[in-house]
Amino acid sequence: MKEGRHVTIKMVADKAGVSKSTVSRAIGNYPDISDKTKEKIFSVMKELNYYPSAIARSLANRISKNVGLVLPADDDFFLNPFFQESLRIISKTASSRGYDVLIAYNGDNETRSVERLVKANKVDGVIMMRSVVQDPTIEYLRDSNFPFVLIGKSIDYSSVHSVDTDNVDACKTLTKKLIDSGCKKIAFIGGDKNSVVTIDRFNGYVKTIEENGMKLNKDLIQENEFSSMNGYRSIEKILKNDSSIDGIVITDALIFSGVMDYINNHKSYETGESSIKIKVIGTFGTGNFQQNPDIEIINVDVDSKILGEKSCNTLIDLLEGKDVEMTQIVDYKISNIN
Repeated sequence: MKEGRHVTIKMVADKAGVSKSTVSRAIGNYPDISDKTKEKIFSVMKELNYYPSAIARSLANRISKNVGLVLPADDDFFLNPFFQESLRIISKTASSRGYDVLIAYNGDNETRSVERLVKANKVDGVIMMRSVVQDPTIEYLRDSNFPFVLIGKSIDYSSVHSVDTDNVDACKTLTKKLIDSGCKKIAFIGGDKNSVVTIDRFNGYVKTIEENGMKLNKDLIQENEFSSMNGYRSIEKILKNDSSIDGIVITDALIFSGVMDYINNHKSYETGESSIKIKVIGTFGTGNFQQNPDIEIINVDVDSKILGEKSCNTLIDLLEGKDVEMTQIVDYKISNIN
């Protein structure tokens, strides 16, 4: 063989007297190719100095060694500390196990980007980073019998591999802490009301309010998008309805940032004191956003690092044929941060 001549799989096939697909299947160690044929093909490959590329080997084995990561459609997604940390640790975990990560954005046409990854064999499995009610992406993956793991939980299906926090219990505990701190009128600001995590945290809030003999006031409840602007507008609406609230339960770090922006923007220029008399805010994540020394902040840490790590390891274990639990619950921690 002359130096510099590029050897192709077709040249190997012609020399061995077989088809290109037979060469590919021999490389992939398919059982329908006899040992005798494989030996002949491998002998020709050695003679021609042919080494299949990583891409060719992956195609032959129908394994991409890629994990698909399905991101929510939120415009502020990459600003969210929870998802930043989850994304980082999923990429790190996948790499440690010989996989790369491909990202699918769950936009307006909710399953199109995922379908492209699946149908083109670009990924071996998928991690979904948020669940909504009647999620079409989950339905597509289930109907396609395609491996996936959900960070969160599915309300519609019990047989979905998931890694989650007990968000109902976490929000019950958080709301009770506000009550124990002396709060008498506690508002709730959440993200998308179709988001399962919002539903769970809202249910925890409602149960605790009712269990402690407090009145559930719909004027003190706001649910919208997971964004800083939502937090800003939501607290503005709530205070217009009732300026005497003394506590707030917030389900997301970005929403928390918007609430704090609003409160801190309503300080007196003369005294530096806020005109808003909120004693305690309970939140799921604070990020590096501004706070207020006059307000007690109680934070729930759902451990995004562990959620990301477990979800990635669970998916790869599934792909490698290992037994995994259908549902894994990660502990949360609650602490005062000021």
